[in-house]
Amino acid sequence: MFVSQPTLTAAAALLTTWWELWLVVVCGVAAAATAPLVVSYTHRTRAPTATQRRRLAAAGVPPDRVRLLAAGDAVGAFAAGLSPRVGRVFVTTALCAELDDTEVAAVACHEYGHLARRHVPLRLGVPTVFAAAWVAGTQVVPQSPFLVGLALLVPTIVLSVVAARWTEFDADGFARTRTGGEALANALGHLAAAGHVVDGGRLSRHPSLDGRIGRLRRDHGE
Repeated sequence: MFVSQPTLTAAAALLTTWWELWLVVVCGVAAAATAPLVVSYTHRTRAPTATQRRRLAAAGVPPDRVRLLAAGDAVGAFAAGLSPRVGRVFVTTALCAELDDTEVAAVACHEYGHLARRHVPLRLGVPTVFAAAWVAGTQVVPQSPFLVGLALLVPTIVLSVVAARWTEFDADGFARTRTGGEALANALGHLAAAGHVVDGGRLSRHPSLDGRIGRLRRDHGE
């Protein structure tokens, strides 16, 4: 495919003029890609127990992709990395103490769903689109680059929230097809009752707990 010299020159100019912005984007992608290594290096982790490995395997989660994280009293679980092949799911030991093994496996399956469904790259795409739109906008309104960025900020925040909430529902669906909705719904209910999970309001990146639990149990047939 032939690319004209003026096009290459213009592209190079955009890269050099906005190098700080592109550097932020590249650093964000690099941070997401190396997150599993960073977490494993900075925290004490261990493999799941034999019983937990069986539960994870039954839930469709490769046990070698899950690590138990010693994080004091912190109760939580999260996915790190860009894909299921190189990513990891970290589950805190405190969460394992709060839930039974079936519920832990359901939570881990939800988090593994973020990796399997490539949610991290999707979420990274939102600020990348913002950066590209900002650069493009300055070509249209070169005299007001700050105002262009400001005008794009609110739509970007809204898009980020919408994308994040969709990925949470999608990960719930991923877990539901493998473990049934009841196990994850019970886990969320137990964590909420203990005060470990709360609704964050209109701009929260997580959907409402009632909405998630209701959908899980409704789709489960209750």
